[in-house]
Amino acid sequence: MTSPSPYDAIDRDPVSSGNETDESPQSQADSHGLQITEAMAVNLSADGLMALDDQYRIRLFNPAMERLTGLKSQDVCGLVCSDVLHLKDGHDASLCDTICPLAGKHTGSYDVEGIIVRPDKKKVDVDLNFSVLCSEDGGLEAAIVNVRDAGSLRQADHIHSTLLASVSHELQTPISIIKAYANTLARADAKWSEDTIRDKLLAIEEESDRLSRLVSRLMFTSRLSAGAVSLNLMLIDLPKQARRVATRLAEVDKSHEISVRFPDDFPPIMGDPETLDEVLTNLIENALKFSPERGTVTVGGWTSETDVYVTVGDHGIGIAEGNQEKVFERFYRASESSTGAFPGTGLGLYICRNLVHAHGGEIWVASKQGAGSRFTFSLPRTTDG
Repeated sequence: MTSPSPYDAIDRDPVSSGNETDESPQSQADSHGLQITEAMAVNLSADGLMALDDQYRIRLFNPAMERLTGLKSQDVCGLVCSDVLHLKDGHDASLCDTICPLAGKHTGSYDVEGIIVRPDKKKVDVDLNFSVLCSEDGGLEAAIVNVRDAGSLRQADHIHSTLLASVSHELQTPISIIKAYANTLARADAKWSEDTIRDKLLAIEEESDRLSRLVSRLMFTSRLSAGAVSLNLMLIDLPKQARRVATRLAEVDKSHEISVRFPDDFPPIMGDPETLDEVLTNLIENALKFSPERGTVTVGGWTSETDVYVTVGDHGIGIAEGNQEKVFERFYRASESSTGAFPGTGLGLYICRNLVHAHGGEIWVASKQGAGSRFTFSLPRTTDG
């Protein structure tokens, strides 16, 4: 008895007349509904589906496959699959020549990871599942290939790995300092002066604050990713809040000056104090980190008829023009900071952008390498502001 082809069920006329007499009632929608056919299911599938015959020729190529590959069904049906997909591995070697499941001569299901090279040279990461039907003598009878875009999944894995590496590195330094100073102060065989004890306790406090800021950023990032940021809106005096943040950071960083200047008529706005405090803290901290020793960080603002603007500037290393949009991406750090001289998780500006957007505002940067950067964000004025 001949085994049925796995694409028998989908190799029918894609337009059903609705007059079939051998369909069960369960397979029919009611008379006012839409009849769901196998062909419709194939065409509506979010995954790419490709059916192959015993000569490796493509017999079915659904719309999702067209979107993945950039090819049209009418152009590829009848062609050998290896001449169409051009599957590669991560080293640009042809998978069709190395680990093609169709060459195994065994019925079964096989999973393969690969890269499809489209006609426009764009590369698409894909996960493929081959359902292969072979005859008793090992000859291919038919195969169904299910293809899924794996780019977003692999990007998520990359983000997860980057987060772990970045956070582990950022946690290690303050924890090591806190542990070392605590062990020193706890030594029973040593007597420390009050000044020494005070200095080491201050260092422990600074590193604890650093840990607290890191945890705060991770929490904001988690809330942003989950879409769980809620704003507790109230009337805010932004110049006053900026001065408070600047004073707090100046107490920690004695090697820079922070200048805060706003016009006297700067209006109050509706905003969430906690999240705007996070925005100001991240921007000023960033400016301090990339400023030269004894440099000045400036904080100021101005208004228009519809918006208020806050700007934070420095005279530091600057940002290359091609990287100025990228600095707002999650985990991105400019190449100058990735050397290790400027530690960080690459989350601060990502958080700023999302929190400003949540307020209905915008954020951008103007920078020149070697001449510093100026980050500016806008927020809507209140109706009576």
